[in-house]
Amino acid sequence: MERVDGCLLRLEVDYADIFIQPFAAKRESVFHKPAIKAMETIKKSGKAKYIGIATHKDEPEAIRAAVDVGIHDVIMTGYNFLKSNREELDDAIQYAAEAGLGIIAMKTMAGAFWDKERTKPINTLAALKWVLQNEYVHTSVPDCSSYSQLMQDLALMSGFKLTEDELKDLTPPSEEMSSGLFCQQCGECLPQCPNDLDIPTFMRSYMYAYGHKNLAHAQVSMLNVDLSDAPCNNCKSCEVKCAMGFDVKNKILDIARLKNVPEEFFV
Repeated sequence: MERVDGCLLRLEVDYADIFIQPFAAKRESVFHKPAIKAMETIKKSGKAKYIGIATHKDEPEAIRAAVDVGIHDVIMTGYNFLKSNREELDDAIQYAAEAGLGIIAMKTMAGAFWDKERTKPINTLAALKWVLQNEYVHTSVPDCSSYSQLMQDLALMSGFKLTEDELKDLTPPSEEMSSGLFCQQCGECLPQCPNDLDIPTFMRSYMYAYGHKNLAHAQVSMLNVDLSDAPCNNCKSCEVKCAMGFDVKNKILDIARLKNVPEEFFV
């Protein structure tokens, strides 16, 4: 509740149209009674017109739970052409939309680049078109850092049918780039790590830094991740077999450097 008040104060508004409960995943987290009470209080007090959840892990489970809990108006979910659970995710999105909830797609750009060096960009307009083909997706929050990108995104609203060339652009340029920079947040890595590292958070931060070139956001996403003992340095070889084929150890060592960079360097 304190964070809600802080947000409204910084925005200099009395209320927000939508307030989202972040990082919803498992059904029990969506049905967590203190969270439900807080979200209901936010809406009843007039601090938000509508409330909902955001999920980019175990999305189908979280989406269905958000419908079943009976208090939410909106769901924001990770959704793009690289998602490996698209069929299950599509069914959950349809379930929520038919129940009357608004669906907002995020992570639509799938990392924006196929490679860390940013030499092979993903056709992000084609990626956004792909998302908007789903009639149950009502809007999206694509990454946008310039007015030219904003105008490109807005231009899609006149028609977003994918061409054959655009569909081809959504095919990885090579086998080793099949996963790009986008982490599925599937969590299969978590029980494999002997140091219990929050690997999905590091992989998401890696995407923010190298795909979106947003170092500040990458750093913020790692704030609560503990690397004080530098566990990856102590492992001769990484035991984690990533479902996306990522070199987990080297990616963590690379992105972890951002944790101690002063915030003013990103301004």
